[in-house]
Amino acid sequence: MPRIETLALVQLLSGNVADATTLLNYYPNVMVDLARENWTCDALAFAVTRGQQQVDIDTDLGIPYINLLGVIYDNTELESLPLRQLEMLDPYWRDALGRPASFTEEDVTRKTIQFYPAPDVASNPLGGTFGEPLGGDYATYNAVVFFSAPALDPAFPPVYLELIAALRIMKFEFARNSDHTDLVVSALAEKLNEVFTGMLR
Repeated sequence: MPRIETLALVQLLSGNVADATTLLNYYPNVMVDLARENWTCDALAFAVTRGQQQVDIDTDLGIPYINLLGVIYDNTELESLPLRQLEMLDPYWRDALGRPASFTEEDVTRKTIQFYPAPDVASNPLGGTFGEPLGGDYATYNAVVFFSAPALDPAFPPVYLELIAALRIMKFEFARNSDHTDLVVSALAEKLNEVFTGMLR
């Protein structure tokens, strides 16, 4: 769904009365909203060192994500535990070494995760995969994070979200104070967005 196609669809649906500059400003906000609702998701594999307890996803991995959807270590999905629960389970959890079974987001504002226990072996080097069945060529002892992030690359979002994004932009465009303000069209765009979003869920 290139951005240009989405904005052209808005113009088509609006009868070419929408302001092109304003539409460009709405587009990134709509992409962030779609990411908050987990419509645009991705995954990233990364290596960990022995004893590495903490990973700062924003800084270490360079991912400006919205929601953390899950973490896998080696071939196991890790359980997300609140920090307080982890402290009750093991007061010395920060010193534990072993095969990670869970993680906690100690400080959500910093977007860090901490493994429990910290890995007792270093990851094997990440390399290219060759499509062996059932991930047989996946490098062992690595971690994978699943996350939602805004699809701000103009060519990235899936095509099936094009109409939903256009309707959300139309809702804002016709609700703002302008020479083409039309609250009925804005409400209709919002209702159609709900219908099509519901069909995709």
